[in-house]
Amino acid sequence: MKLFLTGGTGFIGQAVARKAIGLGHEVTALVRHDTSASASALARLGVKLHAGDLREPQSFAVAAAAADGVVHTASTNDASAAAADEAAVVAMLSDLHPGAAFIYTSGAWVYGNTEGEPATEASALNPTPLVAWRPAVEQHVMALAARRSAAAVILRPAMVHGYGGGIFGMLANMARQSGTVRVVGDGHNHWPAVHVDDLATAYLSAVERAASGDDRVAGQIFNVVAEEAVAVAEMGEAIRVSVGADRVEAWPLEDARKSLGPFADALALDQTVSGQHARRVLAWKPHGPGLIADLSAQQIIGA
Repeated sequence: MKLFLTGGTGFIGQAVARKAIGLGHEVTALVRHDTSASASALARLGVKLHAGDLREPQSFAVAAAAADGVVHTASTNDASAAAADEAAVVAMLSDLHPGAAFIYTSGAWVYGNTEGEPATEASALNPTPLVAWRPAVEQHVMALAARRSAAAVILRPAMVHGYGGGIFGMLANMARQSGTVRVVGDGHNHWPAVHVDDLATAYLSAVERAASGDDRVAGQIFNVVAEEAVAVAEMGEAIRVSVGADRVEAWPLEDARKSLGPFADALALDQTVSGQHARRVLAWKPHGPGLIADLSAQQIIGA
């Protein structure tokens, strides 16, 4: 398949690119700077680089339209994230040819606190403020894809770990600098988790099956979750040991908001999320290490 990938130099996108190339797909990745170290690493894998900017959809819409499948993992991760994501989705889907697949990255944060009950794809949404805009974009993706007779799939990954990347790498770096692992809230909350390599496998299964016309996949939403609920207190202790920090400290939500803004509310979520639908329909079987084992193995690396 010819795949177009946004966010190819990001934590998730790199894993998707590695998996796709390993499966023999022809991959073109959107990159802001095609001479950067991360872009060069993609090129060495055999990925074709397409220079463009997520904030400028005209810079990549034509390239996306030429693909058999689009995997959208990019985000500006700033105040413009909602507008940039909406514009990018509209641009890419507007010219996608009938039968092409479009995989959109949402996330488990759209469920908000789950009150101890496992959230499924049919659960009501109560997104934390940081991603309050995502459900509307999910709906727009589905509507636009239907008009183009394209096969859209929404993936809602859990908290992603592996190779010292993502949020866990950020928390580890904060602990290195301060000597303290700060846990927003009291640590009694839980997060669902998935290893980045397992997540990449889910992306490839989704795009391949959607592009092949599998009607069990097209138009569907999948939680990508290997572990339904991992105690945040255990994560904090595992990070403490892995980086040699002095202690794990509760960070009251009101205080955390002063430093992190709405990101603090996301970190304070208490979630249990089921990934059974993806296991059944995508034939997805996670094989990577669990979150605590991953953190305890000192796989956290510096920025």
